[in-house]
Amino acid sequence: MIDINLNVQGKMEEPTDLVCFPETEHDILELLKYCSEENISCVPFGGGSSVVLGINPPSDSLGFRAVITLDMIKMNEILEIDEVSLCARVQGGVYGPTLEEHLKSHGNLTFRYFPQSFEFSTVGGWLATRGGGHFATLYQHVDDLVESLRIVTPVGVSETRRLPGSGAGPSETRMYLGSEGTLGVISEAWIRIRKRPTIRASATVIFNGKDSREAFLLGAEAVRSISQSGIYPANCRLVDGQEMVLMTKMQNYENTSVLLLGFESDQRENLDVDMNHVLGLCRKFGGKAENSRKDGKWTKSSKGGERSGVAGAWGKGFMAGGYISSEAVLRGVLSNTFETAITWDKFPAFYKAINAAADEVMSGQNNNGLARFTCRFTHVYPDGPAPYFTAVTGGDISESCDRRIEQWMQIKNAVMDVMIQFGATSTHHHAVGRLHRRHYDKENGALFKPSLSALKSVHDPKWILNPEVLLDHPKSKL
Repeated sequence: MIDINLNVQGKMEEPTDLVCFPETEHDILELLKYCSEENISCVPFGGGSSVVLGINPPSDSLGFRAVITLDMIKMNEILEIDEVSLCARVQGGVYGPTLEEHLKSHGNLTFRYFPQSFEFSTVGGWLATRGGGHFATLYQHVDDLVESLRIVTPVGVSETRRLPGSGAGPSETRMYLGSEGTLGVISEAWIRIRKRPTIRASATVIFNGKDSREAFLLGAEAVRSISQSGIYPANCRLVDGQEMVLMTKMQNYENTSVLLLGFESDQRENLDVDMNHVLGLCRKFGGKAENSRKDGKWTKSSKGGERSGVAGAWGKGFMAGGYISSEAVLRGVLSNTFETAITWDKFPAFYKAINAAADEVMSGQNNNGLARFTCRFTHVYPDGPAPYFTAVTGGDISESCDRRIEQWMQIKNAVMDVMIQFGATSTHHHAVGRLHRRHYDKENGALFKPSLSALKSVHDPKWILNPEVLLDHPKSKL
């Protein structure tokens, strides 16, 4: 939202000086060596879908001679497919749709990783940011889907060993996941693929309350019960009724929360037992399945998932989220999100505190009467959920000034202060970038930052890679 808003205002502050398009690892290595020798910062770039200022040029105050953006778009090959181990060797610049199209042509395979940014993000970007994808349970993060990777640094190329698992010391592969371009450029990776599902079972469960927030807490108890049941639905997303209204224009969901459930498989013939079990758990907390099947049969072919009704309408709105956010800026509206993760024991009080903080800030802003703050669960774990918050408010705009970025930062800082206070994380799957740095620093242990700094100095001795992300640059005034 910040970048889009600045672009609309015509404020191109501190743009990159040059964009390079390497075609090989050798090209990357030579470029990084050159940047190190010439005091030029280098920002790795995948699809450009970062929402946390993770690929913006660093501040001019750091004293670099120039800024080069390293665009991976020409390193976009699927190099190898191991159909025995169900893995694929893929270059970092491969976009989501290209990957899926290629895998589908090889025995109907899939990576099954569909972030909201799927159309406009790359494999290298997913790994560098430790993104979250398709599965709401069990395989929530891309971490679980990566077998090994290669990374190019200013001092050389390093490759982690391709293994199904290992207990040999700290994980080398995971050390690079989430490094956000600060340690090197992820040039390729072996990723774990699977057969496409042939059957699905989908259901929509409604929880009612005096308002959507009460209903959300009821739904959250049902989701906790499901997450601890040992059954792992592919989709288990709880959505605030207010968000349902915004996304679907269906007003009758205003005082509800809506749970979107889905199972899928390429092996089993029937998913009814699992679906009926989790629906039984939902009923214990007042949840009622829409279009309930009296015969208990929910299983359909892979082409027969939940595509109609409120679930279908919300799904279409979700996948159009990036477009909607851009349109909102043009219409004078402030719309943005942040996400976190927290343990179940803290969630009820945390949820109430987050809403109170957001309400207090938004009620004091000039927003033309439009102020909504909603929540949904994107991913859930046996020990806690990953809440995803959306703020939609009228923009404080006059003929001479657009204050929407200031509005957003007021909301964000108030809410994220509560996150840190309750022991939640500063981000679950959007990465840290520059936007979350202040709160990210507060969640780390005493020895982590100096340890990461030492690691950075080994990989990038001149600190030219994505300065100010994850760590203060030695010359930074942060």
